[in-house]
Amino acid sequence: MKKNYIFIICLFLLSVSCSKVERYDDAELFDFDTFVKIEELKGRMLEFDSMIMRPNGIRVYDSLLVLIEPRSEKLVHVFNLNTRKKIGSALSFGQGPDDMLQPKLMTNGSHTFQLFDRSSSRIFEYDMATFLESQNPKPMRRLKLSVPVFISAEQVGDCIWGYSHQVEHQLYVFDSGDGEKTGEIIGYPNNNISYTDTEKLDAYYMNFISNGMNKFAICYCMTDLIEFYDFNGNLHKRIHGPEQFFAHFKEYHDGKVISSSPDRETTRDAYFSPCNAGDCLMVMYDGGYVNDPDHTGLCSWIFSFSWNGVPNIAYKLDNPLLFMTVDSQHRKIYGISNAPEYHIVEYSY
Repeated sequence: MKKNYIFIICLFLLSVSCSKVERYDDAELFDFDTFVKIEELKGRMLEFDSMIMRPNGIRVYDSLLVLIEPRSEKLVHVFNLNTRKKIGSALSFGQGPDDMLQPKLMTNGSHTFQLFDRSSSRIFEYDMATFLESQNPKPMRRLKLSVPVFISAEQVGDCIWGYSHQVEHQLYVFDSGDGEKTGEIIGYPNNNISYTDTEKLDAYYMNFISNGMNKFAICYCMTDLIEFYDFNGNLHKRIHGPEQFFAHFKEYHDGKVISSSPDRETTRDAYFSPCNAGDCLMVMYDGGYVNDPDHTGLCSWIFSFSWNGVPNIAYKLDNPLLFMTVDSQHRKIYGISNAPEYHIVEYSY
């Protein structure tokens, strides 16, 4: 009888301990050993004839480097990568019909580019060839999204998808012709952590990117989780790694304001600046603890995954980055670093 009691107690303790193991439903785990190879990249600092201020956005169009510098008189600055000369600056900070307050570069083609103004949920499309003919260029097209969008919007197939920051679905779907909202898509990952609605929204802060054909990826910023979907919103694969950590937040009330704050002891930075690199997704990885006195927010890793969610190559950077863009045609990575001062770094991969 005593042996039976001991057996039952052991089963109970085992079940309790297992129930406390944090995990995502339907997630494949991976680590650094899962990558086909780990490759060290040596960066080259690019020096231009004009000072790089404090950019927070970067794109490359053939030989043109485009930077968003929100603290400058003009918001968009264009440099020639071959001559290392600044070609010009354009677009004013403001609330006029062609002005912006919080521009964000969208993923674009080679002849046109789009800017999403986060403050007004408007999309502006420009002809790259004529963009710098004026310091206040006229857009080829303006599109006002019918409901406010949080942080980012991207072209996905024939639609515009925008970050909703709402409890039920992560993304709004808009008609790319008139900007009207046509639906909502993609729920939140399921796990065995109990979140309030406010905690959930903050824990699953993310960025998303499309391959332009049939897949898109959601890369989470405070848990090392990536999800791959088709354009209908069907989950293709959910992968968790390389260190399998989770985001923990605590809701608090300040009068009528409800918010949440991260657990300083466990909160870590995960994935940033996802890029469509043609046949693969490339994304920066941090992994650092935010309460570490030496934590900078700079990422020393870039991971490459197939659009089917298979880990490919882990690139170790000698010059860590804040933001990046990928020129897959020339197999170049261009990034923004601020150590010790703001500058542009070029990597070949």
